Amino acid sequence: MATSIDIHEHAVQRAFDKALSLANGATTRSLNEVETSLWSAVLALGRGLVALYLARVVARPRSVDYVHDGAKFVLAETATIEIGTRFGKVVFDRPVGRRVGWRRATCDRPVDRALGVCGGFSLPAVLSVTRLCAQLSFANARANFAQFCEWSPSQRSTLRMVDAVGAEARPFLEGAPVPDDDGEILVIQVDGGGAPHIDLAELRLRQRPHAKRSGTARHRRRARRRARQRPRRAKGDKSKNAKVAFVGVIYTLRRADDGSCEGPIHKRLYATFESHAAVFKWLHHEAVKRGYGTKRTLFLADGAEAIWDQQAIWFPEAEPCIDWVHIVEKLWAAGRCLHREGSDQLAAWVGDRVRDLRARSGADKVITTLSAAYATIAKTGPGNKAKREKVLDVLTHLSKHRHRMPYHALRRDDLDIGTGAVEGAIRNLVRMRLDGPGMRWSRGRSEWVLHLRCILLNGQWNDFAAHLARRGALQLAATPTPTRSHQAAKRAA
Repeated sequence: MATSIDIHEHAVQRAFDKALSLANGATTRSLNEVETSLWSAVLALGRGLVALYLARVVARPRSVDYVHDGAKFVLAETATIEIGTRFGKVVFDRPVGRRVGWRRATCDRPVDRALGVCGGFSLPAVLSVTRLCAQLSFANARANFAQFCEWSPSQRSTLRMVDAVGAEARPFLEGAPVPDDDGEILVIQVDGGGAPHIDLAELRLRQRPHAKRSGTARHRRRARRRARQRPRRAKGDKSKNAKVAFVGVIYTLRRADDGSCEGPIHKRLYATFESHAAVFKWLHHEAVKRGYGTKRTLFLADGAEAIWDQQAIWFPEAEPCIDWVHIVEKLWAAGRCLHREGSDQLAAWVGDRVRDLRARSGADKVITTLSAAYATIAKTGPGNKAKREKVLDVLTHLSKHRHRMPYHALRRDDLDIGTGAVEGAIRNLVRMRLDGPGMRWSRGRSEWVLHLRCILLNGQWNDFAAHLARRGALQLAATPTPTRSHQAAKRAA
């Protein structure tokens, strides 16, 4: 074993001398050429140092017989693997244990367990790949990792990493401590955004055995398109087979000395593909930790009835407020039924309604004005039926949400009346990563990537990495999680 350590020490010295010789070059070379060569030399030096450390760990004295999980083992042989690190792949010879009296039992790897090796990879390598996968497509993540580390895990290994790390994301989010120095006003916003998922027909197509290749790639793609003729979509069919991600945002506002509010403070995103009830249960857990029930709480959302039904269940003590932009768009839709599109009269009419909505009288005056306008539209005449239906629809919507439009009181207190925070969260959390061209997600893996992105956008990734390091070795499954299809429900035609 001492000879092995000596070999690794000489390898480290050679790698260091090579890097030093590049820096002490006798001839002038371009910085690009020198930096490229130095990067490769530094990675080689890192691999040598890691190999030396592993050899010293293996050389430390240990008992031949030991007990693990109540079973007796004996160190009976030596196995060799390659460990993927951020410096590159390192060959690792270490002893493995066999269970006493069980010839065919799974072997135990005590050194791997002590080092925290994750299925043939170091934890920093696994976390680096997973973080890139939470930001980029899996292929681009592997390419970016290879750009800096001069190697990349296989597609299969990448999926194993995402599955293992993603499964730890939600427990970490739920157990995260309350932010320090939080504000005294709690704000909760909820909305949803869809991400395309793979359907059963496409899943079966991908699972078919690959036929023998013939012809050019262009003609093979053409043959695949002809083999699967897509029928014309009927009314209610969804083009991308989307599943909705339910997204919630929690943050606080703090009163300044002059009475105004500053924030958002410690904004946190939480999301799931399960259901509205699931995300509300999660949000309630987080809101209670941050003072729901003792702090003034504001709840904002658009006009989705499912959201307001859950708000009544989980946040009955919160002050409800329907999104300001959502209501203003409704006023524009009604105004276009009363005045010509693009006319000054239309802009003036909507401007007056907006001022009424922000005044103390609030929604009551707007509803009264809109009721009078509805009565002036003739029941007969070209287009009048559609106009009456649209104005009546807006009028019904405003009447239903009248108690959720306290805009005058909220603006007087310098509080939010719009759902911009959750709208931006949906764009950054869902659309930028999960709604890319050609993407078709498996139900389980999309959930894990969604939680990983919550950690990233919350600024909690370093805490998450430290949490996983404290827990010990991360277990990577032998195979990726099987793909689960999703069939989107049809909309009402």
